Amino acid sequence: MKSFKGILFIIIIMCSSAFLWYFAKPIAPIHVLNKLSHMIAGLAITGFFLVFLLSTRIKIIERWFHGLEHVYVYHKYLAILSLVFAILHGQLQKMVPNWDKVQKTPFTELAKNFGEIAQYGFIALILIPLFAKFLKYEHWRIIHRLLVIPYAFGLYHVYFSSRYDLLQPTPLGIFTASTATIGFMSALYMLTMYQDMRFKHTGKITGIRKIAPSAVELQLTLDNKLPYRHGQFIFLKIFQEGLEEAPHPFSITAGDGQKIVVTIKALGDFTKKVNTMIQLNTPIAIEGPYGYLNFEAGQQQQLWIAGGVGITPFLSYLTSAPSTQNIELFYSYRGQDDAIHTEFLQDYAKNNEHFKVNLIDTTQMDRLCFADYSVPAHTSIFMCGPEKMVKRYAKQFKSHNRDVDLNYEAFKFR
Repeated sequence: MKSFKGILFIIIIMCSSAFLWYFAKPIAPIHVLNKLSHMIAGLAITGFFLVFLLSTRIKIIERWFHGLEHVYVYHKYLAILSLVFAILHGQLQKMVPNWDKVQKTPFTELAKNFGEIAQYGFIALILIPLFAKFLKYEHWRIIHRLLVIPYAFGLYHVYFSSRYDLLQPTPLGIFTASTATIGFMSALYMLTMYQDMRFKHTGKITGIRKIAPSAVELQLTLDNKLPYRHGQFIFLKIFQEGLEEAPHPFSITAGDGQKIVVTIKALGDFTKKVNTMIQLNTPIAIEGPYGYLNFEAGQQQQLWIAGGVGITPFLSYLTSAPSTQNIELFYSYRGQDDAIHTEFLQDYAKNNEHFKVNLIDTTQMDRLCFADYSVPAHTSIFMCGPEKMVKRYAKQFKSHNRDVDLNYEAFKFR
């Protein structure tokens, strides 16, 4: 499992939290149900610490999880799990015998109220984006970043309503202080410093080429050379009036590091505006690169699967040099307007005996299915495309080939 370091990191942190809460000594003897409630609350606040830490896109974390694609999966499910823990804590606390008879102070009353605010805040800010498919990307980003508010209320609740003295330098006190500080600073970093600190590569748009009715190819000339590997992607900010300045991820289609090319397909509000409004010499800034579609490290025999604009990371590799690996590409798209560089792929196949391309127009042909596909031994599979497509094919491959060398990236970053 390529994400084992990241999974192990999560397990160690969560188990450490449970262990420390279980063996910590309360200020005064408490009911076993109250002890369990505290431990679950500790798991909730520790889970949210991990949620904020995983959102920072730190390189070492990306390596542990073998790509941001997998980081975001664990980020999402940790948020849901932490929310479940928070709700469970609230329900258990109401079941503790004589809980209402505990001596009350202004701090404990305020902490109790803050705990309820935190719980409802987490419910709203996690569940609304999770189920509201209609949200625009910029609205989703705003809601996502507001999670720091219930997190702050939750931390106050943990510290001032707890039957444990978390302000003392005990193992539990040190662990809670450390995770709370790192979690809160991670959230503030993404809110206030990320875009200023991480987007160090600046430049401008020096080329615009319309390659399809709904796709445009941009050449970016950078002030400083960007080292990258074929198959990787960047986060791009475009500073043009009328366009949102928030960073969006795009695969690198070609380039030498000083000049790089990205292909942008009109899939959402931002990309639709880019396709119709983008202008030459517009300033840009990029952050990255990210991604683990490492074709050079794959087996001699490779199977490629691309959907729509998901062909772009593969083009980066093909345009760099003639391939000496044996590659069969399945490129699926919906209508000619969705297809990108099909002529290049066909010409490449004619001139390179190691490369074979299969073009699948789903408006004219059946969808691809690999349920009965037997992957040859020593074959690496690389996939890029819409999330549903990638997940469907991954499931099909794994159903008959448990040890398959499967590498993929999907479009969804929410």
